Amino acid sequence: MRPNGTQAKVGDGGGGGQGLKRVTSMARWLSRKRTTPEQAPRVSVVMPVYNAESTLAECLTRVYQSTFHDFEFIMVDDGSTDRSRAIAQNFPVRIVPTPGRVGPAVARNQGAREATGDILFFIDSDVMLRPDTLQTLVDGFESGEIDGFNGVQAADMRHRDVVSQYKNIWMRWTYLRQQGDVPLFYTTAAAIRREAFLESGGFDHGYATPNVEDTAYGQKLARMGLKIRIHPGLEVEHVKRYSLWGLLRTDFMRAVSLTRLKLRHPGEFGSNNTSVPLGYVASIPLTGISVLAICLGITLGWPLVTALGAVAAGGTIVLNREFLGAIRQSDGWVHALAAVPLLWAELFVAGVGSVIGLLTFPFGRRY
Repeated sequence: MRPNGTQAKVGDGGGGGQGLKRVTSMARWLSRKRTTPEQAPRVSVVMPVYNAESTLAECLTRVYQSTFHDFEFIMVDDGSTDRSRAIAQNFPVRIVPTPGRVGPAVARNQGAREATGDILFFIDSDVMLRPDTLQTLVDGFESGEIDGFNGVQAADMRHRDVVSQYKNIWMRWTYLRQQGDVPLFYTTAAAIRREAFLESGGFDHGYATPNVEDTAYGQKLARMGLKIRIHPGLEVEHVKRYSLWGLLRTDFMRAVSLTRLKLRHPGEFGSNNTSVPLGYVASIPLTGISVLAICLGITLGWPLVTALGAVAAGGTIVLNREFLGAIRQSDGWVHALAAVPLLWAELFVAGVGSVIGLLTFPFGRRY
């Protein structure tokens, strides 16, 4: 419904279940509640976009339904070839083009340079804010003691298949368990004071594709002594569906990059400065032992070796019991049991990725 009482036309290409293809004057009407152009906004929302037409309209609509209005929106178009820019032009956003495909690290830095707000709030184009998200964010900075916040994924998730639930619960659980200052900056929804961002130099341009650029940046902020916290009340919906192949491919690439990141900072080798629990990390070599022992035992007819492999596989379940318990609590025993083979496959792929990262690093593959 428009402010004048007429019915808005809704298309079928917006995505996210909302059927939003274009947005009418509602977004512009909401934007009038913002500060005048002469005033610097309190918050700059910065979002890199590459071919995001399936979720972009809903994402922007949610932002402009915010109860907090003192913000600007900067969308960095990273060489999109779909309708992303056309969709964004229906909203009062500032569109900043990149010189071709540069990747999210460079795109976020470019958007931050264009920003004028005191607080930079980075989100992705498949993230849906709540009406009170921006107000919750600003309230969190009021004490003046915190330099930045990580948001968390909401418990309610749109995609209910086993693989998507597995990954989305993992992302929620691993962040909610963090306490105090963290070496993390989860750019699905993460905010930082603009002056702190500029002082840090921004994201590492060495990451040309979406990977662990936010993890690397979180670790850099921790080295600088900046206070970054998890904000449990800063919940967003991440509208992302995972296929089995997509999940394993992403985990493989992240394992390669995280290994290289660790090798670039050998002084931090003994510290766990990611969101990944130690039990999961310990499970990676244990899974390799399990696979090797079971294969050898079956091939050579050595039942004791096969049994050893089975015990090692059971050990990975024990080490990850809290995560599996979170799945059971959220979705029941069926999903929790279905998650076990997913966990084993993920651990095996992460192990292979770690080995690749370790072997290629001496040959100049730093990222």
